[in-house]
Amino acid sequence: MKNRAISEKFFYEFKSGKYQNILQTVKQDDDLIMCLRGDYITIYYKSMRILEISENGEYDVDKNYGIIPPNDNTNWIEYFKNAKFALSSYNKTKQINKLEKEVQQAIVKENNTSSICNETDYFIIDIEYTQSEFDGRFDALAVYWPKNKRKNGHDLQLAFIEVKAGNNAIGGTSGIVKHYESVIEFLNNLTKNNEKEQFIQDIEKVIAQQRDLGLWNIPHNKHEITLSRSTKPQLIFILANYNQNSTVLRNELNLFPSINKKYSNELPFELKFATSSFVGYGLYSNGMITIDNILDKK
Repeated sequence: MKNRAISEKFFYEFKSGKYQNILQTVKQDDDLIMCLRGDYITIYYKSMRILEISENGEYDVDKNYGIIPPNDNTNWIEYFKNAKFALSSYNKTKQINKLEKEVQQAIVKENNTSSICNETDYFIIDIEYTQSEFDGRFDALAVYWPKNKRKNGHDLQLAFIEVKAGNNAIGGTSGIVKHYESVIEFLNNLTKNNEKEQFIQDIEKVIAQQRDLGLWNIPHNKHEITLSRSTKPQLIFILANYNQNSTVLRNELNLFPSINKKYSNELPFELKFATSSFVGYGLYSNGMITIDNILDKK
């Protein structure tokens, strides 16, 4: 399994070394998200890769986007300004619909760094999380840390998040049924291959490094975060702009029992659906509903 936490030496370069100006630029720009990738880091704009920095000092960008590769002497404020324009121009030219990715970015901003982030109940650990060895691919990982329990950061619950935008994204080969089964397979494979503890320890270290770098806006809370080994994680579906008059969601959810039987009805997670009575992307525990809440709704 590939770890996501970075080495102490690489971490230092962002904390107070050659990459500290990059970190400060990211922290001052709500359009940018920095994720740890083990031997490299990735910075996203609208969940598209705007810059990658390897531990060996190499910079990498996707030249298809028209971004000019940077170097050690780059003015980072100007770089990200120009790179964001290049990405936006690419999307417009190619007529790429990035609604799901924009929702994903808004979720990170609202729950990690915005003025309300200390009022919500979740913090986002990572986006575009992958573990190819176990066919794990998730829109986001989060930690459930309820506002009313912030005096203790131990034994917190992990959450896998999948974002779907619009009715057409609910079904099909990459719809919620596919993601539902993928998370089951991923968690079962971790257990079967005795990788669960390594996975949890790596996520704990990622959280510690993110907080130390100031990527979560909780400056007055220094409690160490550990993840529960006994509590099942959550799987949260965030369905943006879903038309509740549609039957698509109900039809897909009715397929879940047959999947459960395939795995002896023992789910390795708690299934949740994020809702909101008001507009916004803050994730609150009282806004989470179950599959029964949806299927029982007339």
